[in-house]
Amino acid sequence: MHELSTDLPEPWEADLSDAERSEKRLVPAVERAVAIMDLLADTPRPMGVSDIARDLGLPKSSVYGICETLTDLGLLRPGPSGYGPGPRPLRWSSAYLSRTSLVQEFRILVAQDAVLSGYTVTLSALDGANVVYLACQNADKPLGFTFQAGQHLPAVFTATGKAMLAALPEEDRRARLAGPWHPPFTRNSVPDAAAFEAQLPRWRALGYAIDNGEIREGMICLGAAVLNAAQKPLAGIAISLTSAEARPEVQETLGQLIA
Repeated sequence: MHELSTDLPEPWEADLSDAERSEKRLVPAVERAVAIMDLLADTPRPMGVSDIARDLGLPKSSVYGICETLTDLGLLRPGPSGYGPGPRPLRWSSAYLSRTSLVQEFRILVAQDAVLSGYTVTLSALDGANVVYLACQNADKPLGFTFQAGQHLPAVFTATGKAMLAALPEEDRRARLAGPWHPPFTRNSVPDAAAFEAQLPRWRALGYAIDNGEIREGMICLGAAVLNAAQKPLAGIAISLTSAEARPEVQETLGQLIA
């Protein structure tokens, strides 16, 4: 396939002296605020102050003050049963994605490739034990599932997650998957770590991985890792289609296209 450029620019650095730059100072209140935002982003329902404080091991008074501040700033949205994510982070994510050359390369690739333009195609990256979707092209043909930028899904059930995890060193992969196994989405979802590890040699041999109805029954996804110069996964690109479309020869052709 056409290759995505992995020559990303170096991060911007503040105009600081060497001594100032070497002193890494974390602000506890900011760390707590980010921990609360992460917890609420990973939880499908609103959470009250007591639940947040218990899960994060923080004082309730501190959690309440931070949540109220984040609410006033548009970062959280309060409701009858607790707090949930607010709309303001969408502005930040949009700004980030618009400046990310990998996303721009993906959009150019999908627009120019006649084969890819007919399918749902996604770009994602690993985020702990999950994948987060960076960009999506949803095809007109219904899949029964809509991918969205910013969406998180368990990496072990997704095609790109499988491919990227297969490309990681074993120690890194096992550290990411050390927590409780995610409840299955469908009867096809890989049931445990042992079954997942048993799949990896096949994905490495193919050069791409397959989600055979693990996210949604009737939806097949083929995913490959985008590797950087050190041969570590920078992102993953996937093609999604219905099981009726996914004849063996079609899967092989599309898999080779992205591998």
